[in-house]
Amino acid sequence: MQKTDRTHFLMSSGRLRRQDNNLYFDRYDEEDEVIGTKILPINAIDEIYLLGKVDIDSYTISFISDQNILLHFFSPYQSFRGNLFPNTSNSVNKSGFVLLQQLRAFDDTEHRAYIARQITRGQMLNGAANCKRYGVEFAVDEYLSALEKASSIGEIMASEGAFKKNYYQAWNQIIKNQRSFKFTTRSKRPPTDKLNSFISYINTRIYNVVLSEIYKTELDPRIGFLHEPNYRSLSLHLDIAEIFKPIIGDNLIFTMLNKNEITAKEFKTDSGRI
Repeated sequence: MQKTDRTHFLMSSGRLRRQDNNLYFDRYDEEDEVIGTKILPINAIDEIYLLGKVDIDSYTISFISDQNILLHFFSPYQSFRGNLFPNTSNSVNKSGFVLLQQLRAFDDTEHRAYIARQITRGQMLNGAANCKRYGVEFAVDEYLSALEKASSIGEIMASEGAFKKNYYQAWNQIIKNQRSFKFTTRSKRPPTDKLNSFISYINTRIYNVVLSEIYKTELDPRIGFLHEPNYRSLSLHLDIAEIFKPIIGDNLIFTMLNKNEITAKEFKTDSGRI
């Protein structure tokens, strides 16, 4: 188990349970026998990542929900599987007025497009700033111009796609180890190479951090503006994360790879998954 601020990562097999109005994690050995117990102080937790095989009962889940704690589930291959988010009066839709304003902004075609453009503009400017920081020439103005002309969500996403295609290619001038981490094309579900695997994992972390922050506000995480909410239960965190992925995620990837804090040997391939 690791702890980062108010975020806990359960990486071993075990059992998460409630006892005395607190949380305890019993770590298992290979025979599923308890070999150690760690207390997780309930007042010092905002979210828990379950990356190992963890047993949890409905009594504990109800307690976690009442405490407004988010659970993030990952498969044995470390791919994201879903969230368990609080469903109490203290977590979401606290203000009917804010919910109505959010819905009205979504239903107003021009207003929604404006918000989506600003999100995408932030992503483009932050990506271009990364290139400038590493001395890589990147002409962002043509993408910003196309974005300003976009009037529909489809056109906005098309301009974003064109930007990302060339932005990712610029990574090959930033990342030093081109033998192991050369960017070719963006692939997901599953990623087809080590760099895409790293990108997907970091992006997932950012999505979940943003989702956690949204739950602290009056906003409804189900209503996004750039990403269509019709095909997924939550979408607003995907929108907001686009602004922060270049600032936090991409720079973290560049730094860790160029300082050899993450190397090719840290990646494992199993059944075609990385």
